[in-house]
Order: sequence, then C-alpha cells, then structure tokens
Amino acid sequence: MSSNQATFDWAEKQFSNVRLFNKTRKARLIQIAVNLAEGKGTSLARLFDNWYDTKAMYNLLKHPVMTPDTIQETHRNLAYDNIVHWPGDVLAIEDASEFEWNNKDPIEGLGPIGSGRKQDQGFILHSTLALGICDNNDSAMVLGLPFQQFYVRPPTRTDRKKRSHTSEPIETDLWRNIIKKEALPPQDNVIRVCDRAADIYEVIQETKEYGCRHIIRLRHDRVVTEPKELSIKTLMKDLESMGQTIIEKRLKNGSKKELLNLNINWQKVCLRAPSRPGSGIGKLPPLEETVVHAWGCLENGELIEWFLYMDLEVNSLEDAIKAIQYYAKRWVIEDYHKTLKTGLRAEDLQLETAHAIFAAISIMSVVALRLLDLRERLRVNPDAPANESGFSELELKVLGKYLKRELKTVKCVVLAIGRLGGHQNRKSDGMPGVLCLWWGLSRFLTIMEGVQLAQVGG
Repeated sequence: MSSNQATFDWAEKQFSNVRLFNKTRKARLIQIAVNLAEGKGTSLARLFDNWYDTKAMYNLLKHPVMTPDTIQETHRNLAYDNIVHWPGDVLAIEDASEFEWNNKDPIEGLGPIGSGRKQDQGFILHSTLALGICDNNDSAMVLGLPFQQFYVRPPTRTDRKKRSHTSEPIETDLWRNIIKKEALPPQDNVIRVCDRAADIYEVIQETKEYGCRHIIRLRHDRVVTEPKELSIKTLMKDLESMGQTIIEKRLKNGSKKELLNLNINWQKVCLRAPSRPGSGIGKLPPLEETVVHAWGCLENGELIEWFLYMDLEVNSLEDAIKAIQYYAKRWVIEDYHKTLKTGLRAEDLQLETAHAIFAAISIMSVVALRLLDLRERLRVNPDAPANESGFSELELKVLGKYLKRELKTVKCVVLAIGRLGGHQNRKSDGMPGVLCLWWGLSRFLTIMEGVQLAQVGG
C-alpha cells in the first residue's frame, strides 16, 4: 500500500485499458490515481513535487477525451465481471449526493444546486456501489462501481419541473438510466437497494422486467388493490408485529452507532398503476410486490419507520429480517460519498470548468473504493492473518514497529491504521471509520516513504 509496486499494480488494473489514444496520457492518469490513493496531498496541486508534472496533470484533466464514462470504463467492466461471478446476493446500492462550489466565481458547466440561490453552483453525483454479500449475510465485499452519473440541473428551477419538448434529461431519469444502459447484469441475485427518491413506478417496473430485483423505500403512499383496496401505510399499520430483529443504526452525526430493536410485518400486495397523462405509452400494468414494514425507537425517542417495496421472496420472519438487513447497508454509500467530500476533498477542487472537475472526481471515485474495501474486509473476517489485509510484509513490520504492537490479524492492522488517523482504539469507540482510516493510511504511507528513502540511502 505504500508508494511501491502494489499501489501501481492496483492503479494499472483500474485504468490500464482506458481509451485515451495516447500512452503518455494513460501513464499520467495512472500516476494521478497512485498519488491520490496514497494521500500525497490535500489538493491536486500537491500531488506532484514539480511544476511540470502538476501542469501536465491539469492539461490532462481539461482534455476533451477525459469524460467520466471513458475514465471509469475499465473499472466498470471489472465491477460488472465481479458481479457476474459473485456466488451470493449482490446489492447494487444507489444514492445521489450534491457537490457544491458556492460563493465562488462562476464555473463553466455547473448548474444551480442546494437552495437555488444565484451564487450557488454544483452538480449531482449519482453513484451505484456493488457489494457482494458473504455467507453469513452480515458482511460484504466491495465489488466496485458499475455505474456513476454526473447530472447538472438546468439554469433555472422552472426549467426542471417538467420534461421539455426536446427530451432533455430530468433528475428522475438518474434512477432509470442504470437499466437503460444495461450497467448491471440481468440476474436475480442482483438487488437494487434505493432510498425514497427511487420510489418511481417505472423504476420498479423496468427493474423487474430487466431481470434484477429491488428493495426501495416507500415515498408515495400508493393504493393497493390486493389483498384489499387501501393505502399501503393504512394496510401495514393495521397488521400486528410478526417478529423482531436488531440492526445497527448509524446516528445522524455519523460518528456513533446504536443497536435498534425493530418490529416487523410484511404483506404481498398488488400496486395500482398510476396515470401518466400525455405519456403516449398507454396504461401501465399493475405490479405484484411485497411490502416489508419495520418500526422502532432510538434511545432518544426518535421513531424509525421503514416501508420497503421489494420483489424478494418473503415467506418467513427470517426472509423479512434478511431484507431489512440488506436495506440497512445503504449507509455504506453515504460513507462513500463522505469519503469523496471530506477525505479526498472533492469540493475543494480549484478547477475552471465542470469538465475538469468531473474528470478529477471520476478518478477519485475509484480511489475512494480502496478505503471502503479495507474497512469491509475487516467485517468479512477480522480474525484472518494480518498478511490478508493487503499490506506487504515490510509494511506490516514497519507499522508494528512504529506503534510498538504485534499485528497478528486483519483487525489488528485496521486498528493500527486507525490509531495513526486519530482513533483511540478504546472498546467504546468501536472500529475506525472510513475517514479515520484514510487519514491514518495517508500518515502511514508518509512513514513508509521515509523508510524506503532510508533504505536507498543505505
């Protein structure tokens, strides 16, 4: 994981087949990814030690060929292949996050964001993160980023209230594009996991027809025709609890987690199709779905209540608990976007065009997955030998020597990196978060660079 062959091999695997039509551009892209992965600096300007390399990096980011789809093509293909060959369930977790450059000079290509004030500008990053569920259904492996979209809103708010006559993309299309682009393999073990923004009838319909499954949190209290004509919330709240489960709920500040007892019930329903006047498509078909209802209270009295649409088989309490646990893994993608913003400081990019910003964040988006992978590897098998952590023998030796501790397992390695990032390693603190690991890894790689320089000098 230091500035050595392992990091270069990782970057080359992610970007080697990118079609930049120039070997020098490709080599430059790989080196940018290596330096970002090693936390070389807190800004792009500090990634390289000389002005020539820095200027070449800026020129590359501005080049017309450097689009997100081109930059991530190799990685997306790898992610797709990982999904196809994963032996268990795959969660395609989707979420959108606003990236803002407010109170700054206008940047060419960005659009209105946030509150819509004139000085606010940015774009929406819509990411799909694939997690492979392990045998115990509790842990997961990061399989990659099979799809990512950069969406800029039209110049005025009124322009995006409805689709224009020119078929200009609108925000709801973000949830439909992954199926239209065939970015996921059409397999019934691939489950789209989405929050309330994806509660769009066509999203549910198209996902079922494509061959993937879904878990989508209810936003619209739709009417069902079976088992009787009622709104979903009324129907589910009339049912008694059919059992309970415990999940780990991340609190709003993001630093603490709480064990939450949830009551559960479920019901197979038939959704009444909505009217789509003027669509020219005709009446939409009714959809057979299962609704899982989960509810409970945090220690502070706050009510947690989920109504989840899904087409997974739910014939027992065990099936319902598994579905709820799958939905609860949505917080992983929130951590992912947080890593981009706080760890890699994507919103601090000082570039003159949206094109260059998108190119830089496309690279950062792949780099951020390495941190998630390190953290999720701990969950899969914390007691695995330390050499399965992804660190070389020399790195493990230096890390143990620096912190004066023996590193026997993956858990020991992760705690050690977290300690360098400010984690206190107390039992009450839990395990290090993604950002703590990022800061610790950046510091450790600086230490390793000093060790390697000393070896050369010797």
